[in-house]
Amino acid sequence: MQLFEILHGISPWWWVAFGVGLGALEMATMSFFLIWPAIAAVLIGVLLWAAPAMSGEAQIAIFAGVSVILTFAGRSVLLRYGDGGAENPALNARGNLMVGRHAQVVAFSGPEGNVTIDGVRWRAIWPEDGGAEPGATVKVTRAEGMTLFVETTD
Repeated sequence: MQLFEILHGISPWWWVAFGVGLGALEMATMSFFLIWPAIAAVLIGVLLWAAPAMSGEAQIAIFAGVSVILTFAGRSVLLRYGDGGAENPALNARGNLMVGRHAQVVAFSGPEGNVTIDGVRWRAIWPEDGGAEPGATVKVTRAEGMTLFVETTD
């Protein structure tokens, strides 16, 4: 096939350039997938430098195999030793940032009402049909979405 014939006499620098190109594409997309074929391409460049008579078929086969192996090995290492997608309970959940903070009561009608924290008004729920007078200070115990659960401060 024509592609394999072209690869037969190719310089190892083409594989290195291909790896650098894939690495640059990885940096642009931040998918953390293209890094493994990029490393495999650089390794093929090194291997081709050591064995310049390698056929085009062997180059492609080794590149494909090393890419697959590096992808699975890299993913497993990242899952084991990386942050593992560490959850940040406050990420994209602004209400969770308010837990433990003190709020000023604006108004309560039965178990529901409004409080302010740093000038921002929040919907609040008082436990067990309680309530508080406007101006009182309460503590946020938990949050569900944009609703805060509050109790009196001691």
